[in-house]
Amino acid sequence: MIITAGEAPPAEAVGQWLAGAALVIAADAGLHTANAYGVRPGFVVGDFDSIADDGLLVGYDEEQIRRFPRDKDHTDTELALRVARDEGCDELIIIGGGGGRIDHLLGLVALFERPDPPRAWISDTGIVSAILDRTTEHGRVGERISFAPLGSVACRMESRGLRWPLDGLTWRRGDLGISNEFAEREVRVTIRSGRLLMIRTLGAP
Repeated sequence: MIITAGEAPPAEAVGQWLAGAALVIAADAGLHTANAYGVRPGFVVGDFDSIADDGLLVGYDEEQIRRFPRDKDHTDTELALRVARDEGCDELIIIGGGGGRIDHLLGLVALFERPDPPRAWISDTGIVSAILDRTTEHGRVGERISFAPLGSVACRMESRGLRWPLDGLTWRRGDLGISNEFAEREVRVTIRSGRLLMIRTLGAP
C-alpha cells in the first residue's frame, strides 16, 4: 500500500484495504495521511520537500527512511513503488493523490500504462484500476462507471450488466467511454485484446 501526497479518501473508505496490506509505504507528504489514518508506515520515501515538520520522521529507523535529492528523475510515488517491489510486493495499491496539480494526476494515470501497473489508485473522489483480463464489479443500478484503453494495442472487450455494452467495440489510445452506468447490480468486463482503464466514483449513489 502506497500512501501518497494529495487528497485522500476517508479512513473508513480504505480501512479494509489497509487492514489487508502486507506493507505500507508513505511517499513524502503521504506521511500526513498515514498519521491521520493511525497507520505507521514500514518505510517513508521521498525528497521530503512537502513534509511540514521533519519531527514527523522521529522514531523511524535509518533503514526505514529512504531520502532522495529534490532534483531527481522520478516522482516520490514512483520511488515508493520501486521500494515496494524491492521488498517483494507484487500487488500495489495507491491511496491519495487527489486534487492538486494536473501534471501529478496525469503522472499517476501514466503508471497504469506500464507493463506492471498498480492494482488500483484510490483518491478522494474515485477508484482507478486496470483491467488486464476480466473483472466483476458490484454497485447500484444507475451508478456511473467510465473506461479508457491503455497502451498501444487496440482494446477489444465484452461486457455484461452495463447500460451501454462494450461488446464489439475496438478502442485505441485516445478513445473514451465516459459515464456508462450499471444497468444491473453486477457488471462483468472481459478483455479480448489490450488493456482497459476503469474509473469508479467513490461513494457514488
